Amino acid sequence: MRKANYKQIANTYDVAHTLSDKNLELWIELISGKIGPCQKVEFLDLGCGTGRFSIPIATRLGYSVTGADNSEEMLQEARKKDGGAQVKWDIQDATSLSYPDRSFDAVFMSHLLHHVDEPLKVVKECYRVLRLGGTILNRYGAIEDIRDDPEHRFFPETIELDEVRTPTAEQVEKWFRTAGFNDVSSETVVQQTCRSAEERLRKAELKSISVLTLISQSAFEQGLETLRKYISDNPNDPWLLMDRITLTIGRK
Repeated sequence: MRKANYKQIANTYDVAHTLSDKNLELWIELISGKIGPCQKVEFLDLGCGTGRFSIPIATRLGYSVTGADNSEEMLQEARKKDGGAQVKWDIQDATSLSYPDRSFDAVFMSHLLHHVDEPLKVVKECYRVLRLGGTILNRYGAIEDIRDDPEHRFFPETIELDEVRTPTAEQVEKWFRTAGFNDVSSETVVQQTCRSAEERLRKAELKSISVLTLISQSAFEQGLETLRKYISDNPNDPWLLMDRITLTIGRK
């Protein structure tokens, strides 16, 4: 499987993946609601990147958060933002975590499983490190959510790549059940990712979704030209602002 090089994009990741306060609050409420009321939560953000969820979950929810990623460059960016040392940052291989069995009350992943060669192995590791009654939460763009988003429509080379590496919600649920999780369910959240069509263009120019780093330069430039023309002709199309994101959860 071809993979994005996060060493190269770590220093521009946050600019390309801005998360509005409204969307951040939406996801924090969803996460805390699925976990339920607990006096203390040991929370693993697996594939944490630059900590865009880890830090606010620690500061706003008071969880004891560990952010784990296999990119030291991404973790360096996370540590820079975590001035109060609210989060424990670890370099980890998601398919072979170093944590003991039953170390966490919740494991959260955001756009991770399509980056790994053995996603079921990752889910099994999540099951192992969760305590009984613990919760797994996976936030991702299922293939049925992203096939016709602006990036895939205007950069058609991305479709062939993502049809191979990106699971359906049904497939993720199957992985969860195979690993041993119960009460598995999914819901789709529609969020306004961009405030304007121009913001969508700026994000595309920064290759805001990883698959844009994998297509040819000629296909990327052609896609940008087509997207610019569409925006010029349809500057107020709400489709340019919105994204569908799936949240699949399970219990141990």
